[in-house]
Amino acid sequence: MSSVPRFEHGSRVPGWDDAVDLTKPPAVVPDLATTPVPKELRRGIVEAMQKYPDRHSAAIPALHLAQREHGWLSPVAITQVAAVMDVTPAYLTSVATFYDMLVTHPKPRNDVFVCTNISCSLRGADELYEAMLVAAAEDPNVDVRSFECLGACDIAPMASVNGEYVGPLEPADAGTIVDDLRAGRPVLPDKQLSRRPCVDTGSGPHLLFDNIDEPGLNTLAVYRRRGGYEALTKALLTSREDTLNQLMASNIRGRGGAGFPMGRKASFLPKGDMVKYLVCNADESEPGTFKDRELMQKNPHALIEGIAIACWAAQIDRAFIYIRGEYDFQADILDAAIAEAYEAGLIGERVLDSELSFSLVLHRGAGAYICGEETGLLDSLEGKRGNPRLKPPFPAIEGLYDGPTLINNVETLGTLPAIMRMGGGEYAKLGAENSTGTKLVSVSGDVQRPGNFEVELGTPSREIIFGLAGGTFPGREVKLWFPGGSSAPVLTADDLDLAYDFDTLAKAGSMLGSGAIIVVDDSHTVLEVAQKLAKFYAHESCGKCVPCREGTNWTVKMLQRIEAGEATPMDLDLMASVQEQIIGNCLCVLGDAMAMPVGSMIEKFRPELEAEIEAARERSGAGELEDVIPLPVADEHAGPLPVH
Repeated sequence: MSSVPRFEHGSRVPGWDDAVDLTKPPAVVPDLATTPVPKELRRGIVEAMQKYPDRHSAAIPALHLAQREHGWLSPVAITQVAAVMDVTPAYLTSVATFYDMLVTHPKPRNDVFVCTNISCSLRGADELYEAMLVAAAEDPNVDVRSFECLGACDIAPMASVNGEYVGPLEPADAGTIVDDLRAGRPVLPDKQLSRRPCVDTGSGPHLLFDNIDEPGLNTLAVYRRRGGYEALTKALLTSREDTLNQLMASNIRGRGGAGFPMGRKASFLPKGDMVKYLVCNADESEPGTFKDRELMQKNPHALIEGIAIACWAAQIDRAFIYIRGEYDFQADILDAAIAEAYEAGLIGERVLDSELSFSLVLHRGAGAYICGEETGLLDSLEGKRGNPRLKPPFPAIEGLYDGPTLINNVETLGTLPAIMRMGGGEYAKLGAENSTGTKLVSVSGDVQRPGNFEVELGTPSREIIFGLAGGTFPGREVKLWFPGGSSAPVLTADDLDLAYDFDTLAKAGSMLGSGAIIVVDDSHTVLEVAQKLAKFYAHESCGKCVPCREGTNWTVKMLQRIEAGEATPMDLDLMASVQEQIIGNCLCVLGDAMAMPVGSMIEKFRPELEAEIEAARERSGAGELEDVIPLPVADEHAGPLPVH
């Protein structure tokens, strides 16, 4: 299982609710002069600290380096990092225990992370995980862990083997993986994601996926040969205000989930002589979403050019890309592209002899879905645990390092070069009213051709699912589908002809979200899907606020009651009520992200869930439902209904 346990109180931190022991001596910073630190580790930590305005931001990069050096974050390793960073070991331990990829106990040197989230589980991930455990049982050098969505739903079921994504896998592949690791061979080379072409076969228009698989597109030479950075040149020849007006005219809505107009968000940043920040949210952790991964891997300079255009438009001088830690391969490609751009004068002082000067730093996360939430991301980038902040103030006014901050995701920023080339008005002619342009859609689950597709917003959903993604397998029908990632309220087969755009899906009671369609066919039960979903959000809750921390756990327990044959239809009413109490009452939208789809499943599939309750009671010998006395009238003096 994950390296980060969850305790009874719902937090990732043991004893967080215990009283402080005032008899303990205060935490101190280790003396660097008397703390032996390997030379390369010390150099790497110092270089990491130099990238940030505040040295604390180097906490996660430094812990990654120490874990690589020692194999795990032992007390010795943490003390070494603390001495170099001039912080306490307690501070670093509090950070390390929050993230799934940072390990504070001894572990084997080889990591095999098997994704068991919803898209992979629909394709047999749980069986793969069990087979992997058996195959590696006698090998002390292989650490097999069940991991939440790894952002590779197009090759489900899949695993990350020492950072190399491989799939689709079968249980029989487990033994081969262990044999390859023992022999020091490349693991399943024919199934490595790095060699997989983009599955998109649509006719366009393609603004982001135009010849996306051209060899060498990730290099500056090929990107420039195709007209790369001409859009930046065009922007720099106009005023900042005119560039911002082009973004406003395009009416592009954020492609990360919220759908807020990008140009308007940029306009909220205050004007004047102050340090302003841009943060690219590349922490693509929403189950079912893997589009940004493809863009960063195959066309990283489009993202860098888009960041430069945004920095020019909003008068920003410091930019960061926060990439999820699991995207190690893509991060290496981005690092190389950023180095090329610096060397060519496309990042740094007076870009292309203009008034634009900005820096760009790639920051690698360490495995926490909550860091996809913009304020949780900011805390993580500042070197803290990824806890969401209370809003207001909003990041545009008080964000990173308390400065004005523009936050957008990879697809949004990667689209800006196309907008500048076409002009905002021309771009706005694509798509649907109030949903302009093209959209990258990740399709996974029970479809024959999962992958990323670029479509005009407003395209019928049926065309995406059945035309581009090949539809369900023979003999199967769509039971339900998530139109915008696992956090979107589910739709049914009756909704397949809805136009795929922000407003149409909202009117249907769901949302476009991150642009990830997960298809579930009639071979799966709603209970199975709801349990997988609820367990994910309970695991990923940071535990900071009560409605999310308690509500996600209660939902898991209530679904388990159904499976165990202990529930009655009244449990569905109670569970629906819990979802209603979660929505709108959390510090961030993580609690809502579970409550909305689970609530929609109860509403749309209540007869199936009631049948499952009946069948489970029969299996467990709990008796017929007719023999159950309705709880509300069992004792009129019993007081409120129990929650547990």
